[in-house]
This record gives sequence, structure tokens and C-alpha cells, in this order.
Amino acid sequence: MDEERVPLIWRQKKQWIPTRVLVCIMMFTACWTNYMCRLQMPILAVPMIKALPGNFTGGVCRTEDASRHRRALAWLDPGIWLEDQILSERVEAAQAAVNPKGYNIRVQRETEARETRESGGNIQLFNGLPFDWSPSIRGQLIAAYSYGNVPGNFLGGIMALKWGAKHAILWTSVVACLVSLISPILAQCHWGVLLVSRIIIGLTGGVTFPACHSLVAKWAPPDEKARFVWSLLGGTFGTILTYPMVAVIAEKTCWENGWYIPSLLMVIWIIFWAILTYDSPAEHPGISDEEKQYILTSQAGTVRSEKPTFKETPIKEIFTSIPFISLIFCHFGNMFLLFFYQNSMMLYLTKALGFELTKGGLAAGLPWAGRMIFGFFFSWVGDIMKRKQSVSVTVLRKGATVFSHFLPGIFLILVGYVGCRFVLANVFLVLALGFNGAASISNLSNNQDLSPNFAGFLYGIMNTIGSTSGMIISPLTEEIAGKYGNPIDRWQTLFWIGAAVCIICMVVFLFGGSGNIQSWNEIKPRSDEERGRN
Repeated sequence: MDEERVPLIWRQKKQWIPTRVLVCIMMFTACWTNYMCRLQMPILAVPMIKALPGNFTGGVCRTEDASRHRRALAWLDPGIWLEDQILSERVEAAQAAVNPKGYNIRVQRETEARETRESGGNIQLFNGLPFDWSPSIRGQLIAAYSYGNVPGNFLGGIMALKWGAKHAILWTSVVACLVSLISPILAQCHWGVLLVSRIIIGLTGGVTFPACHSLVAKWAPPDEKARFVWSLLGGTFGTILTYPMVAVIAEKTCWENGWYIPSLLMVIWIIFWAILTYDSPAEHPGISDEEKQYILTSQAGTVRSEKPTFKETPIKEIFTSIPFISLIFCHFGNMFLLFFYQNSMMLYLTKALGFELTKGGLAAGLPWAGRMIFGFFFSWVGDIMKRKQSVSVTVLRKGATVFSHFLPGIFLILVGYVGCRFVLANVFLVLALGFNGAASISNLSNNQDLSPNFAGFLYGIMNTIGSTSGMIISPLTEEIAGKYGNPIDRWQTLFWIGAAVCIICMVVFLFGGSGNIQSWNEIKPRSDEERGRN
């Protein structure tokens, strides 16, 4: 391409940052915004459904916290328990005397907690009142994203094949942004309307990851592939940011702003995506000839430069491939763990334990920070081992599942037995999801091993099936724990179920998985006539 025809932005950028790194960053942020849209409902379900506009939660830890210092001294004087009620009254009176404004606000909030907003009435913005919806409705609203996400993943694989990853993500993100922006208004029409809107957002969100895997296949040299796949943990970073951000917005202002502000931020990101991202090195206007040749040469023999068509996709071979079926199981276990965290952890921290909304948001975000950091380490080690050929790719992928599936399952069980020990609970939560960062070199990379030419389509299939776990978890949570008031012992049952699914799926992959390129990855070269038709 002539230098004069290259836009000025690319003539500047290519001098100091490799183009593939820029594309990698954009994939990272695409997954980030995807998770931001995904997590709004699980977080905002706490303040917008039968809750205080600011932050009111029940929970065993909230009940116990006020008298924890008393219990610590109870062994010295058993009669101290009789003084608790008197002490509580004296503390309340002292608070009213020292800070009457704060005391009045608290009393006002307790009164407002009994007020709810009616669906189907006049539209009112920014009043912060919650809806009087049942736990089963809450579970359905949280699960609704998965109802759309399941077919969305399959659709994403097809869209990436037909129109390219850039446009597939661009236009679905526009739809998700607009629907999210008007969600508070839709909620006031009827909870069923909000549920439909969440299905639509799930449908658009399902497109992101299969499309990004198509970009990884086109842009990543083999020795850098694990780090490119790590960029898909941008969703993890989005979780780290979204939990405290949305929680603080909802607590300090009103829950409606938890929908508006992230949506407006997403508008800015969409503009950058449209300008900076391209489907392949061959299509990019600003990539240097040296970098383009490096990428294409390193991929020679495994990735075809032209986009494969849906007609060329070996559907039968894919669905009868034992390594791919085993990968689907492995990925389902991984997705079950992630959806368990996304859809249920905020309810566990605020409803079962009783942490405040902001505190719960920070606690819920910490494990995702661990996942991103651990994931970078595992990706770096995986690339080194692959480059040095220390072990076969198959051994690398299967060995990584011990970290991505087995250890998280064990720590997940332990979380259910630490109760109100806030620090210890967070340590186990961070370790459980942190070790799952190894998924970047196990199930998240294995589709690239099996078939680089159809990596996006494969991921669409496995994520379609994996995302069904999100449809299961929220209703399951409400059925086992929610409708009984979220007692700790019932949450222990949920943690055991999550751990069992994760570990069993790992075992299936250990027996049937593979890291070798499959024969059906090969595509016959097109004739000149076929190129003309496409």
C-alpha cells in the first residue's frame, strides 16, 4: 500500500507499537465491555429488587458483626449476653446524639426500605426505589443473559465467518449499548420486558468471544498465541472494574445510574473499535510489511489467508471429533465456574453473609483480579514451554486443567465453610478463580490447536454449550438457597455442586482431549472462479 494512502494515525502508530499488539489490546477491551454488560444485572439485582436504594442487606454476618466483640469476651463472663440489648439501645442513642443527621438518614432509609416501585405505572427516573419482585423473578432476570448468550455464541461463529470479526462485534455492541441504556425504563414497564432486554444483550454478547478467537487465529504468531488468548481475559478485567464501579454508583447515587454510566462509557469504546480493529494483517492499512510477513510466514501451513466460508466448514467432522467433544466438556466446567461467580457471588456476599453493597462489590471483584494476574503468568509460561517444546501440546493442555479446574473446585468447597471470616473467604475466592486463569492455556487455547482455520466457529459451538450453565445456575441458586433466605448450609450445597461439575468435566478432557491439529482443519484451495463469487 502506498505511504500516501495510509491514514495519518497509522503512519504514527506503527513507529512505536506493533499493529498486532494494538489489535490484541482492542480484543482485551472488547471482552472487557462484554462483561460490563453481562454483569450489570447480577450486581444491580441487589439494590433494585426489594432492597434499599442505598444499601440494605440482611445476612448472618451483618447480624453477628455488631456483637462479635461481645462473643469474644463471653467465655470470661457468660452473663455478658444479657447486656447486648441494653448496649445496642445505648449505642443507638449515642449515635443519634453525636450525629443526628446520619441517624435520621438511617431511619429514613429503613422507612424507605418498605416502599417499592410499581411496574407498569408512570415512568420515573432517578428515584432509586426498588421493585417488589420475588426471588424467582430475580433468578430469571439474572439468568436471562444466558438465554440469549447460548444461541448468540453459535451466531457469533457464523457471523465471524460471513462478515468478519470486526463488524460482528461492532454492530452487536451498538445494540447492546442502546438496550442497556434504556433498561431502567424497560424495567418500569414490566419485569418481563426487562427480561427480554437481557436476552437481547446476551445474544449480542455471545458474538464477542467466537469473533475474537477468529482474530486470534488471524493475528497471532504460533509462539505468541497463549498471550493473545490471555487478552480474552479482558472480560476478567471488566469484572474487576464493573463490580466495584457499579456497586459504588448504585450505593452513592441510585441504581438507575448503574445502567446509564457504563452504557455511555461503552459508546466511547465503540468508536475506538471501529477505527482501530481489522480482521487480518492483509486488510490492515497501517501494518508494516515486515510485521505482516512475520505473521503470515509463521502461520504458513496452518492458517489460510482467505476467510473460510460456511460451506467449506466440515460440520460433520467437527461434531464427531472426540478431541473436540472432550474440549466441550472441559469448557462447560470452566463456564460453570465463571457463571457461578458472576451470577451468584454478589448474592452470597450480600444476602447470605450480609456484606454491604460496596464491600461486597470489592470482594466480588478481587477474585477476578487474581484470575487476570494468574492468567498472564500461565500464558507466559505456556508460550515458553511451547517454544522450547519442553512437553507436547497435548500434555501442556491437559496438565493446565489441574490448575484451571481441579484446584478451583477444591477452593470453592472451602469457601462455603469459612462463614463470616471475611479475609479467609476472600483468600479462597481469589485462589479459586485465580488458578482458573490457567484456562488461557487449557480450554481457551485448545480450539486454536485443533483447527486454526475454524477456531472462531469451534469456540462459538463450545461457548454455546458452555453458556447453558448460566441458564442453570441462577434458578438453581434461588431454588436451593434464595427462597429459604440464603442460609449458609444451603450455600455449601451450591459450592459442592459447582466444584463437582468443574472437576468431572476436567476428567473427561484428560481422557479424550488432544493438542494436535485435526485433519479436518485442511481446506482445499479455491479456484479463481470461486474467489470471484466470494
